[in-house]
Parts: sequence; structure tokens; C-alpha cells
Amino acid sequence: MNNNINIIILFVFSVFAYAEEPITTKEFVKNTLEGLPTNNADFSKAYMSPMIGNEQLSTPSGTKFDVNLSCPASNAFLQVMAQPSSTGDLSFLQFSRDKDLDGVVDSVKNFTKPVSGVCATGIISCTPGTWNDCLGYKWDGQNDTLSLIETGIGGLGGCYCINKSCGDAGKSQRIISSIVTDLGSSAANTLAKNNPQYIISDATTTGPIAKFYAQKLTGCGDGNATQLASYYQNPKNIESAVNNYKTDADGIYQLVANSAVAQNSITTLKSCSIKRNTSYKNIQLEDIISYNGGEGGVHSCAGDGCLELSIGDSNKRIYGWCDIFQRQVSFYVDMPERIKKATLMSVVFDDWTRVSLNGNKLFAGPVSKGLGDWDGKTIVPGKSCEYSTVWTPKPNVDFTNLLKEKGRKNFTIDVQVADWGFAYAYAQVLVDESCSIDQEWISNSCDSVEEDKKCKLKNETIDGVQTYKNFHPTGKTPIASARQIGNGSSCDLKLNRNWWKVEREYQCTTDTEFNFDKGIARNATIQDSASANGFNDVVGGATIQRDLSLPDIQTPNCSNACKVKRPKDKISVSGAGPVNSQTGQEWETLYRKCTGEKQNICPSEEGEQVVTQCSCLNEFGTASVMMQSLRQAAQGLICSKNK
Repeated sequence: MNNNINIIILFVFSVFAYAEEPITTKEFVKNTLEGLPTNNADFSKAYMSPMIGNEQLSTPSGTKFDVNLSCPASNAFLQVMAQPSSTGDLSFLQFSRDKDLDGVVDSVKNFTKPVSGVCATGIISCTPGTWNDCLGYKWDGQNDTLSLIETGIGGLGGCYCINKSCGDAGKSQRIISSIVTDLGSSAANTLAKNNPQYIISDATTTGPIAKFYAQKLTGCGDGNATQLASYYQNPKNIESAVNNYKTDADGIYQLVANSAVAQNSITTLKSCSIKRNTSYKNIQLEDIISYNGGEGGVHSCAGDGCLELSIGDSNKRIYGWCDIFQRQVSFYVDMPERIKKATLMSVVFDDWTRVSLNGNKLFAGPVSKGLGDWDGKTIVPGKSCEYSTVWTPKPNVDFTNLLKEKGRKNFTIDVQVADWGFAYAYAQVLVDESCSIDQEWISNSCDSVEEDKKCKLKNETIDGVQTYKNFHPTGKTPIASARQIGNGSSCDLKLNRNWWKVEREYQCTTDTEFNFDKGIARNATIQDSASANGFNDVVGGATIQRDLSLPDIQTPNCSNACKVKRPKDKISVSGAGPVNSQTGQEWETLYRKCTGEKQNICPSEEGEQVVTQCSCLNEFGTASVMMQSLRQAAQGLICSKNK
């Protein structure tokens, strides 16, 4: 027993003894993954050729075996073909259907308008080469009929531009395979949602043609679901197909070329994002023009966005004899861009007056007498000084340009009076008090990763459009979109930006070295102290004693019993019929509790024979065999409704 415990302890912990010296990451990867292909040629020979040709697949150790990818897919149920024009738009888009999956095309439809953008759920058609007069079309597959239905562009998602308005016109030709794949995937998914018969089993893309294969729910069907046959007949196509993987963001070449094995290092993935953040504020009238001081004030007037500026005091009369008095009021223009129009509406005075803004005359009078332009400084003598009249002209003078400059605006009203007089004026200012953006800023959690030369961009998605996939650009460009910034009730503010959120994933290499010093020291402590009763362990730098001793098992009190046997009076049966005995009379064994003052009387019945007299019996082994026999006998019985 002691030897067994020692063997178990040594087996559990002896694995640590194999690490002798710290090794670098490169050495660890090299030793562990020796034999795996690390370049395009080796990978093609070991894996690509067997999967797309008629060769055996082999493990890194050299073991070869036949490979069976999957059951064949059925005939293509959807084919999408497209042709770019000189403007980058798709001038030709055709989709063919095989509805009953019998290998015969049932319908062919052409989309007659130019395709300027591709979306996850449809397409966008604009004036060729531009992003003007754009209309959205959404895939529809109801009643097993595939069509494009006109919809608002806002109802589409994951869109990207393909014509020259978003770049060079030749881009769509370069990524035509990706374009038809996206178009076909959207259409195929639409059909699958409306018809459970179309379970997409495979897809192939050759230049401007994408084919999608399906299986019926009853199982796999026959059909040319892959290009294996064409590769077998034309082996030269394999080389061109492999070369296409180098620039195919959806292929596995980039994954293998940038894998930890190919880089001969351990890599980790780091995710980050770049977000555009905004805040808004509601604009009040006083945020645009505010009262600063003097005789006058600012008030709201009838209608939204209407301000009234009062210049002078209508309740304050002035006494003098052909004397000139001056009154001033100033305002602060804080948001001149919000001013739509400013007009001097009315002037009330007795006898002479002049209204000016920062020295620029707005009105001087009276003018009805043809007395000229009073400068506000020269005293008008004699009879002309007093007209005993209250003048109330409405000049309607536009001074918008004078007011649309940020800063303090000083209004001056000069008045010449004879005896008693006064002067005041009113100006109306129309403003835009709609809410506006308060702040806009970019939060970038990718800064540190971008600056790390050991990190390489693997995937990037901008507003739902994947622009980078498996270390390679996809050629897709997201379309500028508008976002609701305000709360939609008191502030219905929308902003249009080229992008809103960028999500990235980087692959970074590490130079971590493996050091087993602590493990070796812990293993040595355990081995040196291991015994049948326990061992010493090192946890967190502290030595802890572990106990392996077994607990004491208390012997239960024993009741005397006896063992008897009696002839069987029932014939055993199985599923095949009665079980015949080969030994004559069959017996069954019984255990009975002894009676009497000293528990020494075996209460056997007529026909029974005492096998073992009263004692503290320990026949656990016999009882276990009996229970096992009963279990196996029960498993041998077969119940059937037909027998």
C-alpha cells in the first residue's frame, strides 16, 4: 500500500522535473510545432492540394490518410453575375434562380438601374459616377420570388460605395468577386428566411459570378457544389486559385501567413475602438443677445426666435431749451451666426433725434419737414427748435450686417428738446434658437496599440462595413451617414459624418520566456518529503504539510444471523423461453436474523437446510455477486409486444 501511494505522488508531480532551463518563446514554438508548414508552398502541398485535389492528407509527423470534406452540396439555387462600368457603378446585374433544385434555371432577372452601393440587405442606385439622386432597394423573397423593392436608404444597413465618387473608378473591377459575393449572400439569406428548403451548403465565386448551393431538408443531394472536378480536369487552375488567396481577405492564406507558427512567436489579440462623441445644448434667446447696461433692454416678442431691443426710456421726459441730450444702451452679441435679420422698427421723439449703432447712423429726424440729416451735435436754433409735435416714424431700417459681429454693441440716441421732450426707439431682431451641437470629440483606445511595432492590424470594421479582414484590406468604403444627436423632442438635431465608430482587432507578438524554476523547486520539495502519510508542498512561497493518512473506519455493531437454503419452486425464464437447469434441483439462499436470549437460534422453516449457524456473518463478497447476477439477468430479458 505504501509503495502504491508513493508511486501515485511521484506520477502526479514528476512532470515538473523535465523542465531544466528557461527557454525563449521562439525555442518553445519551434520545439512544440516542429513539422507544421510555415510558408505558402509547404501549406499548399500539405493541406490545400489534398483538399482541392485527389491526394492524401498528412499529419506533421507524416501519417497519411484519405480525406472526405463533407457530403456533396446540391445544385446551385442562386447565381449572381455583375459587370462594372467605366464610372465604377455596376452597369449589369443579373440573378438566376433554380427554385426546385433540379439543376435547371427557372428564372432570370436583370436589375436595369446602375448599382452605386452595396448593402447587407440590398443595394443603392445613384446617378452613375456620383452620389446624387440616390435610391435604396431592399431584397425581398416573399412567395419564393426574389426581387429588389425600392426603400429609403435609411432602411438599409452595412452599406459601402463602389463608384468613382468614393475613390477611383477601377476599384469595383478589382473587388468584383467580393461585390458579387456580398450581393449573393444578401439575396440568399433573404430566400432562406422565407423558404426553409434553402439551407445554404456551399458558395463559390469566380470573377464576376457567384454561385450559392443548397440542400433539401431530407438530406444531401447530388450536384457540383465545389470546384473539385474542374481542378481535377484542369490542374493549372489550382495554382491561380492559390495565388488569389494572397489578396482574398475572406481566404485562409492571410491567417496562416500571419499565424503564430509563421511568425515563430506567441501572439495575442487586442481589441480597441475609435468613437466619435457628441453633446448638444438647447439655445435660449439670451444666449444670442444679452442686455449689458444703459437706458433700454431686451425682451422677447411675438413668435419663435423674436427679440425686441428698446433704446432709451419711454417714461422719462427731458427739460431744456434747444438743449441736446444723449442716452445710451449696450448689448452683447454672443452668437452672431444665429442672427437672421435686425430692423429698426419705430422711433418716438420730441423734437429732434438721431439713433446710431457704434457711431453708424440708423435714423435722424424729423425728415417730414425736409430739414435734412441732423448730426445729433449741432443745435437747431430759433423756431426750428420747437415743433410742439411728437414724431412717430417707422423707419424699417435693416442693420443686420452691423449687428452680426460678436461683441458689445452700443446704441446711442441723441435728442434736442425745447421745453419738455423725449426720444426712444424699438428694434426687432429675428434669431435662430434651435438646439446646436455643444462639443464633438474623438475617443481613441487604439493609440497605444497603433504605436506598438509588434502589433499588426488584423480586422477593422467601420460603421458595420468590414474594411480590413485577416490582415488584408477588403476594398470596401463605408458611406457617410447621419445620426440623431438631440433627444428628438425638444431638440431634433442630426449630424452627417464620414464615420462614427471604428472597431479594430490587432495581433501582437510577445517575447515572453518560459521559466520553470519555481515548478522545479516545488517538485523537488514534494519528491523529497513524499511518504505514505503525506508530503510537503510550496504554495505562495510558504511550505505547507499535506496529510495523506486514511481516516479510522469504525466497525459497526454486529447482529447474529444464519444462512439457510431451500428448493426453488419457480422456473427461470428469459426472452428465449424457460431456462433449463443442468445440475438437477435448484436452490435459493436466504439470510435470517437469529432469535433467542443469546441470538443463537436459527429460525429455519420446513424444507429449509441450515448452511451457516448463527454468527456475526461477513459475506459481503457473496452478497455482491448475487446483486451483480441479478442485474445481468435483468439485462438479458427482452420485452416485446409481439411475443
